[in-house]
Amino acid sequence: MIEFQKIGKRFGPVQALEGVSFCIPDGKILGLLGENGAGKSTLMNILFGLIRADGGEILVGGVPARIRSPRKARQLAIGMVHQHFRLVPTFTAVENFRLFLPGGARVLAERARGWLERLRWTVPLELRAENLSVGQQQRVEILKALLAIEQARPSGATPTLILDEPTAVLTPQEAEELFGAMRALKAGGTAVVFISHKLGEVRAVCDEVAILRKGRLVHAGAMSGLSQEELSEKMIGARIEMPQLQGRQRPANAQMRPPVLALEGISAERLRGVSLALHEGEILGIAGVDGNGQSQLVQAILGTLAPPGVRAGNLVIRGKNATGLSTRDRLEQIAFIAEDRHREALVLPLSLTENLMLKDYRRRKFNTLGWLRFGAWRSHARQILREFDVRASSAAEPAGRLSGGNQQKLVLGRELSAADKPILLAVNPTRGLDIGATAYVLQQLLDARARGTGILLIHSDLDELLAASDRVAVIFNGELVATAWPEETKEEIGRKMLGVGK
Repeated sequence: MIEFQKIGKRFGPVQALEGVSFCIPDGKILGLLGENGAGKSTLMNILFGLIRADGGEILVGGVPARIRSPRKARQLAIGMVHQHFRLVPTFTAVENFRLFLPGGARVLAERARGWLERLRWTVPLELRAENLSVGQQQRVEILKALLAIEQARPSGATPTLILDEPTAVLTPQEAEELFGAMRALKAGGTAVVFISHKLGEVRAVCDEVAILRKGRLVHAGAMSGLSQEELSEKMIGARIEMPQLQGRQRPANAQMRPPVLALEGISAERLRGVSLALHEGEILGIAGVDGNGQSQLVQAILGTLAPPGVRAGNLVIRGKNATGLSTRDRLEQIAFIAEDRHREALVLPLSLTENLMLKDYRRRKFNTLGWLRFGAWRSHARQILREFDVRASSAAEPAGRLSGGNQQKLVLGRELSAADKPILLAVNPTRGLDIGATAYVLQQLLDARARGTGILLIHSDLDELLAASDRVAVIFNGELVATAWPEETKEEIGRKMLGVGK
């Protein structure tokens, strides 16, 4: 058993953790819940040796433990899979294992295949990480943690695996496979800490739950008997009402208006003759299992495909051919919520103000005859941080210091505040957000639609996608397949996502 005793941690003026005390029981799955910035990842990073607490102590098996590094954590059979993967893209899975695990490639590959067999997973260990799907990359991360834990077993330490938002990047099918693996690990005596904002998943898979709110523990105990509404109320401190979705506010004549965005027979890497029309004041949802061409579709719209790029077809924005436009010119008309906020949306060492101005610094409001108006920058940044509840010590704080959820809200604030852009391209906009922030983002999408913005929503959460979208298409193997949503059922759309019944 791992026990936290009065753990405290402060980052400048922000009290991230204050007097947190609870236990991670052996051989059980513990759900760790809380709003964005509540301190969940900070607490687990302290346990894994990435951050040092300001006060309190950690007991492992009843003995005080000084965990000063991940190496020490692994010696105590503690492994962690982070929300953002830490793989070298050009290395194979086995080469990534060898970066910090002793043993030759053959031995590590055999041990990894043993875990794959036990967990009933399939991962091509010989492929480079960059060529694996997101779900497969996560499995490599979990294997890496399990191999490290396995080496500590002779010391008698009870294994503990921390999973930080593991289902945020997974399809429903991949999430179910992960839950099966978690139950198998539990049956083998491993304690699993499951950090998630998806309360339905937490209720389905966890035995115990601990809830943090603003750095303090507000609940710890058995999961049984707690409803999803009770969990959300303990997390937020108030009952959350999700916005009314499923087209209730959609203008009746949305499809009678000219398209704000049209793709005409686009063929490129992984895309085969993709055509679609996005109209003013509607949300067009794109569903699909990860790796079927979603990334290439986004790149084709933004003009960032690697050579040879788009081989055939046209992109039309507001009735004008935009195929030859640069990415900068396209982004003047397209607000873009990227899937990977670290690689595509934020520059982590820069301040929040600078990140918020990355696209708008040329606008007259912030730039007069080439002279940058930093006062206007700071005022604009403070307004967005306040409106989107981005929890930071100040607008001058580097973006890399924010929690993952607050980073996502920073991106949302920058893109959704650009009300003059006719198109919003949103890729997994609620990924990593708590239930309160998710409700807020979905309401923002509805408000943007009511203003006449055409929204192309690519989302891995099928339930949210179906709830928010007026029309839905499925992308499978690079082809776009129409659906009859909302007349068509979720199960029928799920079959199309798997290529059945095209």
